[in-house]
Amino acid sequence: RRKNSMTEQMIILIFLVLALAVTFWLYFLKAKKEVEYKKDERWQTIQLKANQTANIANSILILLVFVGTLIPFFIDTEIVFTLQRVTIFGVFFIGIRNLLELVAIKYFDKQI
Repeated sequence: RRKNSMTEQMIILIFLVLALAVTFWLYFLKAKKEVEYKKDERWQTIQLKANQTANIANSILILLVFVGTLIPFFIDTEIVFTLQRVTIFGVFFIGIRNLLELVAIKYFDKQI
């Protein structure tokens, strides 16, 4: 059990570092592009489309939470999450959402 715990903690740490790196990269790219495009209409359109793309992650999260709240009504089970685990999932979600926005900005920057 101890070895699995260390492996699990290492995987969580790697994903947390990746989420942090993606978040910093996103904010750096947005700042750079904002200066480059001087907040013109093109940049605002890119940001709007990228934000709409990233909001898909929000919809998926809402759906997962909704399904998760329905599970105890149909299956006689008790699922317990620690506050630490919920916080880790929250950081993962933010990292994934920021990754979606980063990829969308790069994509729409080439398209528009």
